[in-house]
Amino acid sequence: MKKISLVFILFFTLIQPAAAWTDGNAWRFALGYSFLNNVKEIRDAYKHLLRETRPGKDVYNASFGIRFQPYYQFENGMRAGVGAGPLILMVGDVRHVQIPFNATIGYTFFADSPISVYAKGGVAFHIASGDFYAGSSPGFYGGIGCVFFSSKPVRLGFETAWDASEITLDRAPGQTRHEKIKTGELTFFLYADF
Repeated sequence: MKKISLVFILFFTLIQPAAAWTDGNAWRFALGYSFLNNVKEIRDAYKHLLRETRPGKDVYNASFGIRFQPYYQFENGMRAGVGAGPLILMVGDVRHVQIPFNATIGYTFFADSPISVYAKGGVAFHIASGDFYAGSSPGFYGGIGCVFFSSKPVRLGFETAWDASEITLDRAPGQTRHEKIKTGELTFFLYADF
């Protein structure tokens, strides 16, 4: 956790001088629904671990697909931000809670036109806990997106991203290694931007 805190502090320390170079900058707040493609893999891994270690086989995905991504849009097209979510929750005969976080720097193309496109890259880390949770490792986070109604106070956006961070689950009896899962390997995010 200390490593992640240091990454966020370093990230905002590096972008702070850039804020002084431009006028008319604005914080934006993206809030919407996010889909992660590997949540089913976590559920299946927990079911396998339950079969091998103790009675019970009921694992339910009670996740909430809400993601929040505030970012700072500079006048020169650069953007810097952080993101949190969606909440990944497994319930039943097991307990698993997981929240992805990311910090990114990117560039917005055609920022003054009605439709703008952006690309960003940075680092992601998933904070998690649970019955068979063994650890998390940070990874690259990169995404591209499109914002509609760029000149309006409320915009609509769509983003697709790659998250290479992993969580590690305990190994079941007979397994030679822990199971590593890239939960948000491919992510889709549909949002309103305020």
